[in-house]
Amino acid sequence: MTQQLKEKCGVVGIWGPPDSAERTYLGLYALQHRGQESAGIVVSDGNHLDGHHGMGLVREVFTERVLKQMAGIAAIGHNRYSTTGSSHAGNCQPIIQTYISGQVAIAHNGNLINASLLREHFEQLGHIFHTTTDTEVIFHLLAAPNHVSKPDPLYHALQHLQGAYSLVMLWPDRIEAVRDPWGWRPLVLGRTAEGYPCVASETVALDALGATLEREVEPGEIVTLSANGVASRRFSEPVQPAHCIIEHVYFANPSSR
Repeated sequence: MTQQLKEKCGVVGIWGPPDSAERTYLGLYALQHRGQESAGIVVSDGNHLDGHHGMGLVREVFTERVLKQMAGIAAIGHNRYSTTGSSHAGNCQPIIQTYISGQVAIAHNGNLINASLLREHFEQLGHIFHTTTDTEVIFHLLAAPNHVSKPDPLYHALQHLQGAYSLVMLWPDRIEAVRDPWGWRPLVLGRTAEGYPCVASETVALDALGATLEREVEPGEIVTLSANGVASRRFSEPVQPAHCIIEHVYFANPSSR
């Protein structure tokens, strides 16, 4: 059970509002119970990604001054409770990296059980890793020549992931929200009163964003949030749903539905 209790983080993403960083902060604050080790937010202005993160609670990492400097029309955020990788600032999320297709940031809740094998594979090919988290292998999968040349690199990258995970990924022009085929890690889709789409680990974060619940992101689904609205595609058929009871007993806020 000890290992299970270390597998929960909080993720948030919203597309559209000019105050996306401030709203993401509110979502992370509502999810503080899911991770108290570090917090981070990455914003997009439509062309470029910029981020801020640090060790500590959300209110300690993000001052009003920091948030005002984070201008963007979209943002993703992460509260960390470390699982794979040591506890230091270099492993804070969301992680931003640049590859041949441009910038991308990833906020990850869960564990990839084949991360060590994937990391070893890429290191043998000469790839360099900058963190000790399992999340970083996703960047290398996206940038792999046999994936990046495909029409949907994310779809092909996800075929190689094994484990329990929810991902919220930010490109300059879109957010991609992903849930593993078993649905082990929670992820919900909502919309604000102004019509801005958003995703989060729990509905309590949607409430903080001023959003209402539309539905859960389905196991094996990719949901895209962008200027074109919300779109969905599958990277896997769902496996028999297997919600983790510890999510609800130990980590979910009682206010979440």
